[in-house]
Amino acid sequence: MAAITMKSESSCFVAHRGYAWKYPENTLIAMAKAVEAGALFLECDIQLTSDIIPVLHHDPGLARSSGCGGTVMELSFEELSRLRFGEPSRFGGAFAGTEITTLRDMVKLLSENPAVSLFVEFKEESLERFGTGVMVGAVIEAIQPVMERCIAISFATAPLGEARRQGWRKTGWVVRRYNDESRKTAESLSPDYLFCNYEKIPPAPEALWKGNWKWALYEITDPAMAKKWLGLGADMIETMQIGEMLNAFRGKGIK
Repeated sequence: MAAITMKSESSCFVAHRGYAWKYPENTLIAMAKAVEAGALFLECDIQLTSDIIPVLHHDPGLARSSGCGGTVMELSFEELSRLRFGEPSRFGGAFAGTEITTLRDMVKLLSENPAVSLFVEFKEESLERFGTGVMVGAVIEAIQPVMERCIAISFATAPLGEARRQGWRKTGWVVRRYNDESRKTAESLSPDYLFCNYEKIPPAPEALWKGNWKWALYEITDPAMAKKWLGLGADMIETMQIGEMLNAFRGKGIK
């Protein structure tokens, strides 16, 4: 079968927490470097500060990102601004000056790069702490200038419904368990995207549920594995090694 040349290989790949292989995850530098590498889709995790400011952060705790104790939700944005988020356990002092990244920082990056879209993941810890309506409202307020290029995603189902209720058009559900119950939930939600860890899915033809959604599988860093899943019906691959992945596929087409 002849290779099908994609309009852009970049449309098949999502920069998971930015270019997180080479730069501190969920930081402005990781996101900007992913865009420089050619990414058209970025993904970030959102937690809320104690004063309801949406910031990019995966864990509730600060230990891995900053080397400090406590949680994002316990501190105000001003207090978090005094810390640095260079992932010292992974990068040492290489990114010692890295500041907390806000969702409004991402709005500026997207405004400067109109071809780029952003998957915005609502983390469950902040949803539980502040409530679904409060968190969705705060995120929508922050992303308003570029909302048409943002997709609300979460492991939780409630924020997806609330996001649509508040006028957010595109959503994606992250499948925690690949089983019949989850399939029924997906059909009920009818999201634009389904995300899932590829290791949870049987690697066989027709394994991916059919629906009016696009499949995005994570965390894949091997180009051969990415090509395999794209051949099995995945629409997108989420990877922390966005630069390496794009370089492996650029100009070659995908069967």
